Amino acid sequence: MPTKIISGEYVMDTRKTLNDLNRSLRELHKELVKVARHEYEKEWGQVDPGQLLQLLTRHPQFDWLHQLSEFMVDIDEILDNEIVSQADIRSIFAQAKSMLSQSVTEPCDFSTHYFEAMHGDPAIVMAHANVRWVLESR
Repeated sequence: MPTKIISGEYVMDTRKTLNDLNRSLRELHKELVKVARHEYEKEWGQVDPGQLLQLLTRHPQFDWLHQLSEFMVDIDEILDNEIVSQADIRSIFAQAKSMLSQSVTEPCDFSTHYFEAMHGDPAIVMAHANVRWVLESR
């Protein structure tokens, strides 16, 4: 990742770093949607892409994905700014690490579904690993 030296400290290209995270989160989201769709279709039958969009936004069975969807929107909004600060990066990365870590003491709806899905699908494990790689490479 491109870096520059400011006051003797290496500072990463914040926009590229955030774009890398955003890209890996989108891939993870795509895989999670596949799993949620498959679970829905086992019970209710096949859905077309238009129906899936409606389900993602309105059906309670897909509510758990909203936290990740909204987080990606927050990242998009930061990327729309002319300047992306180191503080923005630290905050976003802390939120991502928290969201993708399993909490035994305070599990949330997202993490409960997320870790269940990850244990059942190698594609989600790979997408998770890619997000973690971006988070750890910073």
